[in-house]
Amino acid sequence: MEDFVRATTGASKRKQITANTKLEDDLGVSGIEAEAFMEKFFDAFELDIGDFSFDRYFVNEGSGIVLSLITLLSRKRREALNRVPLTVGMLVDAVAPSRWDSRALEARHNG
Repeated sequence: MEDFVRATTGASKRKQITANTKLEDDLGVSGIEAEAFMEKFFDAFELDIGDFSFDRYFVNEGSGIVLSLITLLSRKRREALNRVPLTVGMLVDAVAPSRWDSRALEARHNG
């Protein structure tokens, strides 16, 4: 999985990648790049998309400045934007059952 993540994200060989590595926070994978990454992931490992929801794990690039301002001013909106960190370990654990199961993956990795 490490080789796939490096090749798909362009992460350097010096960047440490572990099961706890977060795609967005640690590798800077977000927006359109995150969509492309996940599409390649599901294709490369022939996984059923299951209940995967992009918005659950990544902030959409199209959110823009207006949403940023609203988020700064509204605590409720900020809480709504909290995303579940998607880790390399979650990717690894999704491969064996060949299906994305958010609840099971998140319980194992974000406890």
